[in-house]
Amino acid sequence: MPFFRRQADTNRMKQSLQFGNPQSRGANPYSLDDQTSRNLLPETTTSEKPLVTIYTDGAAEPNPGPGGYGIVLMSGQHRREVSGGFRLTTNNRMELLGVIVALETLSKPCRVNLYSDSKYVVDSIKRGSLDRWKQNKWQRGPGQPVKNVDLWMRYLAASSKHSIRFHWVKGHAGVAENERCDELAVAATQGFDLPDDSGYLSDPSSSRVQRGIEPIGASPKGTRLPRPKQGGSLEEPTEGAPCRKCSATLVRKNTKPKAKKPGQTYYYEWYLFCPGCGTMYMVNEAKRLL
Repeated sequence: MPFFRRQADTNRMKQSLQFGNPQSRGANPYSLDDQTSRNLLPETTTSEKPLVTIYTDGAAEPNPGPGGYGIVLMSGQHRREVSGGFRLTTNNRMELLGVIVALETLSKPCRVNLYSDSKYVVDSIKRGSLDRWKQNKWQRGPGQPVKNVDLWMRYLAASSKHSIRFHWVKGHAGVAENERCDELAVAATQGFDLPDDSGYLSDPSSSRVQRGIEPIGASPKGTRLPRPKQGGSLEEPTEGAPCRKCSATLVRKNTKPKAKKPGQTYYYEWYLFCPGCGTMYMVNEAKRLL
């Protein structure tokens, strides 16, 4: 049995997570269906848990604003990439959701090396903050509720059957898989028909959203961004084209020279910048291999 899902199952999962498949309305938008999750890992005859390496990243541009997560899972010769986006959320929620979805993607107990550039996620778990929050009934202190409780509770459920070792990596430092996760997460923020992040919208800390005040860059509910061509993905933006978020004209800016990092395999010579909402677009035309 192959390590990763059949392509049809993967496409169905992406629809449910990222594009708000009508068949999934009313269900938890973060969850994977049981049938597809059983197909991820091979059957093994040994009692040892399979070893899996996972990289995750999250993004929200601006923060809060349209957000997304990116995941790379690897085990032996097998590799899988997963991503998803939401209309309005925060960077920390996407960092944490990336970890959750990655763990929920595994169909049996595994030994996991998980790499993230999020201090919020890694430190909260490794330094025991999460355990203390749970013991204190999700209070950091008197009158200080823990943020993102819905996702932390989901993480506890998703992680319970795995043996996980967390590793913090510096973001944008040329670590190939971390950079790939960043690309996936940023691309997910620019998807079309992004679903609502119901957990964020129902969080009292997002009261400005409850009053109907949305940050620059968040697409009004019901707004459709350009659809991709049939059978393909959204076309990459070009210099002078309108921003996908605020319609301001994109301009080209050169990246600042940086020293090559260990393991770095490519860099971007320039990028497209939106002066209206501050969004940066990293395009393949500007990518240079080392």
